Amino acid sequence: MSLRQFRYFVTTAEELHFARAAERLGIAQPALSQQIRALEERLGARLFHRANRRVELTEAGNAFLREARATIDLAAKAERIARDTARGEAGRIDIGIVGSVVFDPDFPHLLNEYRNEHPGIQLSLHEMRILTQIEAVHNRQLDMAIIRTPLPSDMPDNLDCFTLSTQKSVAVLPSTHPLAHETSIHLRDLAEETFVAFEDPPGAGMGEILLRECRGAGFEPLIAQRVCEIGTLISLVGAGFGVSLVAETISHLQLPGVCYLPLEDTEARSQLAVIHRRFERSAAVAALLERIRASSKVPN
Repeated sequence: MSLRQFRYFVTTAEELHFARAAERLGIAQPALSQQIRALEERLGARLFHRANRRVELTEAGNAFLREARATIDLAAKAERIARDTARGEAGRIDIGIVGSVVFDPDFPHLLNEYRNEHPGIQLSLHEMRILTQIEAVHNRQLDMAIIRTPLPSDMPDNLDCFTLSTQKSVAVLPSTHPLAHETSIHLRDLAEETFVAFEDPPGAGMGEILLRECRGAGFEPLIAQRVCEIGTLISLVGAGFGVSLVAETISHLQLPGVCYLPLEDTEARSQLAVIHRRFERSAAVAALLERIRASSKVPN
């Protein structure tokens, strides 16, 4: 049973006249009659009463008409979805993120513009740990990931990356800290403090930046607490669990009991990197990657 037979039947049911239906379909009337008979034989049911030059739908014909129209509509929808997907205008894009990306000044706005311009594409964000994101992009469970550098040393060969943005690192302290009212501090001023750090893999992410910068300032940080989410880290600092280093854009997260201070003795930078597959097969994903790359203020 073909879609052509469905269309022949629906047109005939709408016209209730074989000659007019054949003209509308652009075929000869005998050919239309032959197709309708073949359909009736396939179904084992009469679809039309033909008597005294009148054509009427049978009970089976009326029931079949509803389903035939639905089938034609579904087929048209399938064609449209396939066509739009090939053009990058339909589908779903899953993006892994570290929580701090939402405080980037431009990226959330870019995603919002993209969603408005591509209503047929569903964007889904998933906050995950760095290694989980990388593995998910590698295994095609995510389409791209946005994490903080430095990257792990053993990245899968099929993945590539580019820099989305770069921010300075700043200190975050409890507002009750003796240094809280300074306009800026030296990182070595925090040598005797306990730190709250991100639970990043060795050598990667903001956790690695904290270690590198503290060691560069001449001390090994005492890490009392490790967390996965930026909101938890800032809340723990505000509760007096310790101090930390975060990207400058996080200072927009004004939770009670914390303050953010520039660092005078370090040029520490934190980068957001976009991880993606080298040979992306999805037109929608490839187009979004190019748009993100074009929006980056960092040469790639």
